[in-house]
Amino acid sequence: MRITKYLRTDQDNITRFLAVLGSGSVLLSTSKRARPSFFIIAYTFISEYIEEGFYKKEELLIKALEGGGFPSDDGPINAMRADHKKSHDAAELLIGAAKHWEAGDEMARSEVGWATSQYTSAVRQHLDRLKNLIFPLLEQTITVDEEHIVTEGMSNMIFEGSLKDGTEKYIKLIGELEDELSDWK
Repeated sequence: MRITKYLRTDQDNITRFLAVLGSGSVLLSTSKRARPSFFIIAYTFISEYIEEGFYKKEELLIKALEGGGFPSDDGPINAMRADHKKSHDAAELLIGAAKHWEAGDEMARSEVGWATSQYTSAVRQHLDRLKNLIFPLLEQTITVDEEHIVTEGMSNMIFEGSLKDGTEKYIKLIGELEDELSDWK
């Protein structure tokens, strides 16, 4: 299926990001070197790459499912929207706690760990849902021509804000997070 191939790079980047974010969460409880700036930078990836980019592409998948007869307020579409909301809410908790920690509230440090855990869990679950439910449903529901229209729509998507210049910035950001994480050990 062309859609899965088209989204594979994004999914790989997100999986790599989740691995470094999850490691940061684990080290947060054991390393005195952990800093809130790591999580604030991670939020940039979340809000710009995942929410403004990847989830925007997924809107085309949702439209394809709606065109295939799935209701927008139930079933797989509702599950995708619920995943988006759950991850967004956890990301907002993460950035709020990280900013409180940065301002000197040491109690917020544990809140950052909790929010990070919630976020990584929600997005991993979402990626699994895409692989095991959404992509197979799309394969069964839409024609090859409709699939072509969806992938063309993703290819021709015009991004505003940070993603308009491409994804290289976010690949570098993941590398920066990995470098900072190695300093915590």
